[in-house]
Amino acid sequence: MIRINLLPGRRAVRGAAPRWDVRVEVAGAVALIVVALGLCFHYSSVLDREIEARQLEKQEKEKRLVALKEKIKQVEDFEKRKKTLEDKNRIIEQLENSRGGPVRVMDYVSQSLEPLKLWLVRLNVKGKDVELEGRALTNDDVVEFVNNLRRTDYFTNIRLLETRSGAEAKTNVYQFRINLALKG
Repeated sequence: MIRINLLPGRRAVRGAAPRWDVRVEVAGAVALIVVALGLCFHYSSVLDREIEARQLEKQEKEKRLVALKEKIKQVEDFEKRKKTLEDKNRIIEQLENSRGGPVRVMDYVSQSLEPLKLWLVRLNVKGKDVELEGRALTNDDVVEFVNNLRRTDYFTNIRLLETRSGAEAKTNVYQFRINLALKG
């Protein structure tokens, strides 16, 4: 005889797949989403703090750059003032050096004039070149004046350019022009 068992048996229970509860699946998915959102918010806050730190660093570097630019401007201003002062000092030194020149020329020329009867009308000093114009009572005084100038160690290239006879206030005078150069 054939037996037919209408009751579910062991075979039926073994082969059937276990069923999950939908609520557990939804709760797991929600938990996973909450964890993912939490991680995203945490990473976002980490990035925000890093951005703030970089912005603070940028602001500090900009402040430092402004301070350095100010120092560079001060250095440039100092260099300009230094150059201006050096130029002024150089000009003052040139004036000091040239100030003694005409005085010494007049001193040596006046020493050459002493025993003679002549006078100077014009003395022009340009660098090392000197032009003299004057008048004398005799031509011999002019010649002696030129010889006196040659005896000094202060002048070179002494040239008598012109001697002319003329009259001033009913007196015969000799007008002369001399060019010479300063030594050294």
